[in-house]
Amino acid sequence: MRSLILATLAASLSILPLQNDYRAHAQAMPPEQIKQILDLTKANWVSFRDWEGQQLIYFTHLEAWKCGIDYVFYGLNGGPLDQMWELAECDPDNPNAVLKDKPYIELPTGSTQSISVQLVYPDGSKSPVETFAYKPQ
Repeated sequence: MRSLILATLAASLSILPLQNDYRAHAQAMPPEQIKQILDLTKANWVSFRDWEGQQLIYFTHLEAWKCGIDYVFYGLNGGPLDQMWELAECDPDNPNAVLKDKPYIELPTGSTQSISVQLVYPDGSKSPVETFAYKPQ
């Protein structure tokens, strides 16, 4: 009985097409799903860090979801959203890779108490403005 099962399994496997490329290819999520993820994870859009006499503001989370974002606008200390973070180009084969050498902006220590951020999505819609307060560690 066991040999009959093995023979049947071997025969069924022999009709399956073989693929030359065994690498898994990531496919970018539809932008609408990325928009939902970004809404649920908005507390992580940016983060602050004090480092060697500078205040760093990281955009790493947004870089990881760049395939679903067209633009990132930000303003410091309650000012207008008049600055733009330039996202790296989306790579559909590796959509969540953060490849920027510096996924952050560098500012003088203590110069920024808050940052406000708004995203523009591929469908032209905009996120609500989210404000993140600096909390010294």
